[in-house]
Amino acid sequence: MKKIFKYTLPVLIACPMMLAACSEWTESESITLRYPSIEEQNPELYAQYLKSLNNFKTSEHSIVIVSMNNLSTPPANQSQHLTALPDSVDYICLNNIFDVNKMHITEMDKVRKKGTKVLGLINFDAIESTWQAILEKEAEDASNTETSEKENELESEDETPDEDPAIADARRFIEYCKKETARQLDAINALGTDGIVINFTGFDLNSLLQDEEKTAAETARQGAFFNLLAEWKVAHADKELIFKGSPQNVIGKEILVESKYIIVNAHSAKNLYEMSYLVLMASAKGVPTDRFIMGVTTPYLSNMGDQYGMVNGKSAIVAAAEWTLQEVTDYIKAGISVDGVEQDYFYFNPAKVYPNVREAINILSPTAK
Repeated sequence: MKKIFKYTLPVLIACPMMLAACSEWTESESITLRYPSIEEQNPELYAQYLKSLNNFKTSEHSIVIVSMNNLSTPPANQSQHLTALPDSVDYICLNNIFDVNKMHITEMDKVRKKGTKVLGLINFDAIESTWQAILEKEAEDASNTETSEKENELESEDETPDEDPAIADARRFIEYCKKETARQLDAINALGTDGIVINFTGFDLNSLLQDEEKTAAETARQGAFFNLLAEWKVAHADKELIFKGSPQNVIGKEILVESKYIIVNAHSAKNLYEMSYLVLMASAKGVPTDRFIMGVTTPYLSNMGDQYGMVNGKSAIVAAAEWTLQEVTDYIKAGISVDGVEQDYFYFNPAKVYPNVREAINILSPTAK
């Protein structure tokens, strides 16, 4: 031992000296370690895996749809990569369709090899919310000046001074909605997705009963949105259309018949009973009942401080999978949809990625990975 120490000690002393000398010659460089993927290590085995995965997705099984709040900037971590999602996911919906980064465009083709389809969000709720903000801004401007510049810019040429402001706003919304819907569809076409997810909440149509004038107004309002989508579907018969929101509030139920799946938004559900109640509410006359998807979210707090994404003290993602397996006779449960899926990547456990989504997949399809 002493002999070993005798020869080792001078080396240990010399090392810092050598490092110090080297630092005077060159700058240190970081080394990027690259590990070969399974595809590179065994291409034949990976090809067999892809074939099996694609066969699974074309077979009858519980569908898993996820939506991602994709950033316009390149992914900063794995939670922002499409390729990091579990392979068994059937659909990935990109919520930001106007500014998709190049990395995601590349990854769209990669996940398609796994049988995963990429969709884009067409959002009526966002159009309506933005329009309300415009009206609020106009009202604020009008309260500050008798003749606001904003009012003059938005005033239609055929609008008369005596026109009812409510009627004028309704007519202006129809034009605004058509413009924004067309803009979203143009973005979808340019992106080249495999289809669209239509997000529409609306309001309870029972409030329109026996009021022909209000019914006609709401029909025109919804038509500004859904008519363009129906035309898009005819022109893109090979693309898929999925409805999301409150189908019972749609006047023209034809668009629901064209939808492959109907996602019932259950972000507010606190237990499995409430999930079932929301589906029963959605099962209005004219709504197909053979394609319901339970729509949940990763946990978040609303602006009012309400907690969403938790059911019976656990993740709503897992609860939705358990709900899907409960047999019913009135309608068909086709699977689950998860909003904000990127938030589940770590979920307080860096050692296990997408833990709730993976657990849900295992519940729905134990043989899937």
